[in-house]
Amino acid sequence: MTIQRLYEEAIKPLPVGDRLRLATLILSDIPPEAVVDYRDAWSDEDLEDFRRATWEHIDIHLEDVEDA
Repeated sequence: MTIQRLYEEAIKPLPVGDRLRLATLILSDIPPEAVVDYRDAWSDEDLEDFRRATWEHIDIHLEDVEDA
């Protein structure tokens, strides 16, 4: 049974209060270390720096190949 099917058949028909209690139980059961820490996510500036460094590396590598 897929999650979507389980939701449609077993959870969605429940009264709203029961669904909220179920959601609370599910969220309470997830350990903190399982939550994604977005502080480690790259900023737009980080991505731009990475892009620039990547192209510089490629350019240097291509120059080395052309000189060989």
